[in-house]
Amino acid sequence: MARSLLEQRRLGEQLHYEEFGSGLRAFVLPKRGFQTRYATFATRYGSNDQSFVDSTGVRHDTPAGIAHFLEHKLFEEEGGNVSERFSALGAMANAYTNYTATTYLFSTASRFPEALQLLLEFVQHPYFTPQSVEKEQGIIEQELRMYLDDPRVAVFQNLMEALYHHHPVRVEIGGTVESIRQITADDLYLCYRTFYHPSNMVFFATGDVAPDAVFSAIHRLVPGERRAPVQRVRPAEPAAVRTELVRRAMPVGVPLIDIGFKDEPDREDPLRREVEMEILLDCLFGTSSDIYQTLYEEGLLSEHFAASYFSGEDFAASVLGGPSPDPDRLRERILTLLAAQREGGLSVEAVERSRRKSIGEFVALFNSPEAVAHSFSEYALRGLDLFAALAALDRVRYEDIARRFEEHLAQPRVAASIIVRTGEHAQ
Repeated sequence: MARSLLEQRRLGEQLHYEEFGSGLRAFVLPKRGFQTRYATFATRYGSNDQSFVDSTGVRHDTPAGIAHFLEHKLFEEEGGNVSERFSALGAMANAYTNYTATTYLFSTASRFPEALQLLLEFVQHPYFTPQSVEKEQGIIEQELRMYLDDPRVAVFQNLMEALYHHHPVRVEIGGTVESIRQITADDLYLCYRTFYHPSNMVFFATGDVAPDAVFSAIHRLVPGERRAPVQRVRPAEPAAVRTELVRRAMPVGVPLIDIGFKDEPDREDPLRREVEMEILLDCLFGTSSDIYQTLYEEGLLSEHFAASYFSGEDFAASVLGGPSPDPDRLRERILTLLAAQREGGLSVEAVERSRRKSIGEFVALFNSPEAVAHSFSEYALRGLDLFAALAALDRVRYEDIARRFEEHLAQPRVAASIIVRTGEHAQ
């Protein structure tokens, strides 16, 4: 075991870190005086991890949505549901799955040691039967049907299918009705044994908690020996988008549009790439930007318009959009205004304003136990240090943002997804 203390004097924070013999990495960020205590236990296993090679060299191709299905099933134990035991402790428990990770969590204002023990124990004790899997298939199928009938979900999902040819990020995180029906108890145990090993996991706790007590509980409750990383298999993905435009009719009051710019992930310094993109997108599409103000005055967008950058080890894209009375016109105008911005260049003052705004938002993050727990867990699973983001923001210069604009948003790898009203033309 190796324990260390990471200090961020500018933020006034001390992060306690320990790596255990099992390979589990655990972090504790004490927040004295905070009423809420928050803990996450996360594994680097998300919806993208459909294909992998096991320790014997055998490749497995599993049904889409199995990571999310496993998340649901892990709460079930023989004779009940673990959520009820958290409630009896006065704690609120939850979990979520995204493209790259599955995270289990709880928050509580009291009885933290008991809730911590329950979190560590239930995540390590799966219980699946053919009967319970069949029951869950029906539950998740209903959830999927409702979810995919949501226009806001559909517009984004259609964009992913337009941007990507083969990468599993193009598949809805929960899978499809057809793929869910293929999942068996044996599949769940296989994926659990592969991805829920401590070497593939990260623990994080914050609030008014004692690091020594947390680490002692982990040492007692999370046994095992370090294991080699999982071999994940990904299909080759072309650089170009699959199709430039997808249109679908749904019962909406106002049409929706999402525009995506496909990017190459930065494997050497992903943290710097994400920091630069946050600044660039705010500079171009934030509410104080020239492009946003122009489009707002033209009546093409509202305050619900947003732009964000999302990325993982082998995928990355910028996505911007929201409701618009004329999504086709909005798409045309955005591309035109971006071209004009490229010709005129970015404003030095606007870039610096966005950089300072990002620093302010980063500092404010540490006032929320929930937000800081999720951010730390997400970064740690990727082998990144959240504290380093502040230093990266300090280092960013105008030339970095201008280069990112030229390399990314000036490229032709763009696709759009549009949801029109039912009865309007869709193709």
